[in-house]
Amino acid sequence: MRSKDELRAELVARRRALPRDEVEAASRTIAERVLAAVEWPVRALHVYTSVAAWGEVDTAPLVAAVRALWPAVPIVHPGVGRDEPVPTAPFEVIVVPVVGFDRDGNRLGLGGGWYDRFLAGQPGAQKIGVAYAWALVEEGIPVEPHDVRLDLVITA
Repeated sequence: MRSKDELRAELVARRRALPRDEVEAASRTIAERVLAAVEWPVRALHVYTSVAAWGEVDTAPLVAAVRALWPAVPIVHPGVGRDEPVPTAPFEVIVVPVVGFDRDGNRLGLGGGWYDRFLAGQPGAQKIGVAYAWALVEEGIPVEPHDVRLDLVITA
């Protein structure tokens, strides 16, 4: 099994090399699938702020769709720094970025541990990762004690 660092380097490089039109198409499909997977409306939704330069799944289509369908649903976006405070308010749904994932819902992120700390404090939330389908790691993600498993990973 490859280490987290090896997997991360390989998957981040592939993600950053994606053409913008591929990111946009996958992001629209993923937004539709997230909308279908959640029991709406929810009282509080947390969606990460995507960074185009990192090749992340763009969350703008998801946020726009939620705002159009359920304008009263509060949507919280964190900053993008590892030093940002972890929200303590309860969320019903949390959408997180995924660099790589396995069939057991284990997530590989950028390695800062911010989302693991956040998710650990949100036991009642539906934890949804969004990723490119090719980011599935068949041999599994190495798991550490602090890692928090996702309920669902939505791909395109």
